[in-house]
Amino acid sequence: MNAVDAKSGKLVWQSGSLGPGFGGSGAFYSTPAVAYGRVYVGNNDARVYSYDTTDGELAWSYSTGGYAYSGPTVANTRHSPPTVFIGSFDGNVYALDAKDGSVRWSRSAGGQVVGSLSAIGDIVYVAEFTNKTTSGFMMRSGKRVFRYPKGTYTPVISDGRRIYLTGYSSITALQPHRGVAAVGEARPARKPGKARSGGGRGGRSS
Repeated sequence: MNAVDAKSGKLVWQSGSLGPGFGGSGAFYSTPAVAYGRVYVGNNDARVYSYDTTDGELAWSYSTGGYAYSGPTVANTRHSPPTVFIGSFDGNVYALDAKDGSVRWSRSAGGQVVGSLSAIGDIVYVAEFTNKTTSGFMMRSGKRVFRYPKGTYTPVISDGRRIYLTGYSSITALQPHRGVAAVGEARPARKPGKARSGGGRGGRSS
């Protein structure tokens, strides 16, 4: 992991990974995230790393059950503390304390996670490669509140009105509707029915 001065290109610091053991070193495939004076990044030695931005000192590492190719997203909301959200080839999403790397929660994504996660509002979204679906989990509790049968790498982005979801070979725009269950494929809300006469059988609503 290298920190380079953006103006001059001069190397500021360089830090290594712990590696898979027996003197080996891991490789960084993950795109890093920077927040709270730390750099957060996954590695194919299955670990998630946190480095100090000033000198590159390793603050903590956490070992998942598979390659940590996924790019982390870091969020701090009114309902959840500073947390690093990242996926793994073991098929899980991890919510790690941004300060010490302890696990707040972990949930199954339904398949291998390769791409970056995205945070919108109080929900963190993840796409998985195995079955090509997208899920959304509440940042605070890890409860799954969204699932869509498309997705592969990077999950969703938002313009504040809709979310735009990237599938394997398509882009889908989803708009929230009142009365639609949070979990499941989005669908238009039904319009209220009008009362009508029953023609001698008694009135009924449709």
